[in-house]
Amino acid sequence: MEETFERGTLTLSEQQSLMRKALEDELADATRAKRGSLHADIASPAQRKVLIAAYRIVGAMPHDTGAVGQAQMDEVIDESWTAEERALLGKTLRLFVTSNTITRTQVDGALAALGTPVNESTRAEARWMMFRGRIEAQERAALIEHPLFADSVVPGVDLLDDAKVEQARRVVHAPVLHEITKPDPGVASRQCTPTAEHWLFAKTSTVRFSEQIDELERRMFRVNEWQPDNGRTRQMLEAFAWLTGDKIMSDYEPSDIETYVSRLSCIRKDFAWGRLYEKGEMAVPYDPGKFPEELKDVPPEQQRSSRTVNSHISKLQAASRVLSKNYWLPKAGAGNVMIFDEARRLVVIEDAVRMPWTPEHLRTMYSLPLWQGGGGQHARVKFAGRSTVYQDAAYWAPLIATYTGMSREEICGLECLDFDFASEIPFLLVQKNMTKSKDGVKPAGLKRLSRHRVMPLHPELIELGLQDYVRNIEAEGHKMIFPELYLADAKYGGGGEKVPAFGGRRFYAIAWRFIMDATHAKHPLPETAGGKKSDFQSQRTFNMSVLAAPGVSETLIADHMGHARKGTGPRNYDRRALTLGQKRELSERLEVLVRETPVVTNHVPRQSIVTLLPLNQRSRVGSAEGRNAAERFCAD
Repeated sequence: MEETFERGTLTLSEQQSLMRKALEDELADATRAKRGSLHADIASPAQRKVLIAAYRIVGAMPHDTGAVGQAQMDEVIDESWTAEERALLGKTLRLFVTSNTITRTQVDGALAALGTPVNESTRAEARWMMFRGRIEAQERAALIEHPLFADSVVPGVDLLDDAKVEQARRVVHAPVLHEITKPDPGVASRQCTPTAEHWLFAKTSTVRFSEQIDELERRMFRVNEWQPDNGRTRQMLEAFAWLTGDKIMSDYEPSDIETYVSRLSCIRKDFAWGRLYEKGEMAVPYDPGKFPEELKDVPPEQQRSSRTVNSHISKLQAASRVLSKNYWLPKAGAGNVMIFDEARRLVVIEDAVRMPWTPEHLRTMYSLPLWQGGGGQHARVKFAGRSTVYQDAAYWAPLIATYTGMSREEICGLECLDFDFASEIPFLLVQKNMTKSKDGVKPAGLKRLSRHRVMPLHPELIELGLQDYVRNIEAEGHKMIFPELYLADAKYGGGGEKVPAFGGRRFYAIAWRFIMDATHAKHPLPETAGGKKSDFQSQRTFNMSVLAAPGVSETLIADHMGHARKGTGPRNYDRRALTLGQKRELSERLEVLVRETPVVTNHVPRQSIVTLLPLNQRSRVGSAEGRNAAERFCAD
């Protein structure tokens, strides 16, 4: 019984003890006088790079693993690795770093010395912490020639000083005395010369940031397996080059991150960026005199939110990880010089809070003519003296959001095959599909892996006729359930201009903003102190809020919302659907969903037949009587 209920995880102090001991032991070896090289043609930084990769591979594998295969090696190497480094990694994994580098006996002894329960769970965690200590030691050994440690009698001792190591990794020792500005557009890169030998990076280059954006963008998308994003990543890279003077790559330093964030924050939200050295404001070099120097000089309504600034930082941090393999390879051979994450802004409560819809506001929305009976194209929220109810994305997307908590993009990208009405418990599957593909080659549509989930359908959706609607759309020959959101030749009404994008963005443009405005006119929407009103995503907030009742497990809520589970147990061991069957797991979730979710559509008429508008007229809602949502959205 004691073995059954004993602790299966390590405390923070135990993790620290195991890692620290391994760090000290490895650091002693890594900082001793140089011995024979493992490979005469490989420099010391490359040896450390190979050894760190080997520790990562073996540390992530069970202790009884045999030979390491090419697949495991491919997980840690990329195109920056030379043929010699790849060969050395293979040799290292065969001869030096194997599953016996840290044996089961060593792990058990270390756990016993700490008085920690010894079982398979604690063994696995302890083994990784010991490997992690070795990795950290090799990363610190790369700093041995840094000025902070160069004069140390015993460098390894000073390298145990966390504060000093942190300083060495992140503080500029000898900043460049002057900065180069971008020459007139059209000047070839071969005319560029670096200002000085920069101590931060392994090599001096003559390439400016703008001249390697094409290559950098390709590598970022390949390494991170991103889908196309309509040029947003490229725009952020070009903005960084423009706002920092488009310097030579080896002349960049951490202070440029602060410069970038400061200047970005003082650029108005409505600023038209253009293209770097091609058109718009970025066609010419950045002129600090044309823009405010302090945030206080920017009107509050035009200031960029902390969340927006952080999104730029996230992209540039991903770029820095890629560049640290070539142009921004640290002189020490490991780590990262340009750490954009340190410039992240604190998101204040008002900026982060999203006001949920209330049951009363939802009932008001579903009292609109769109659900009760009204006009056709551009008159869906106007009473028309008849009870015609047309079904499309404008009708169904809000309903699905109310009773599932799915996001706008997830709902607008659903396909007919994602629904199963024949099962004892009808459900829909949230998964990648070709409707949401960005490149037309690979399925897409999941924000993260945890968003892949099975959703039991609330009985109210069935009673309102969701099955009949999907069946009719399928009979028309469509794969997606809202085909009007993906018409290539779709246009607005009056002006004839193109509708923006596809899917959820189009739904917002032609339907949702008009629905919100009409609801706000009848019952003012909840809003934050900063004036941000409840939006489509606020239905997720509503759904999670009603499910978070006493007695409802956090794991059930996380699975329903598509959030990552918290804790080692829920993440790695809770497999209730596989253990007890998907039917029982769905039944339990449906029971909670029905019990806790208020029914806000009992006043919506049930339709005996599905009435569809012509495809190019569907989901075009139009403003409510006496309102102009296109120009004065949610105005009081």
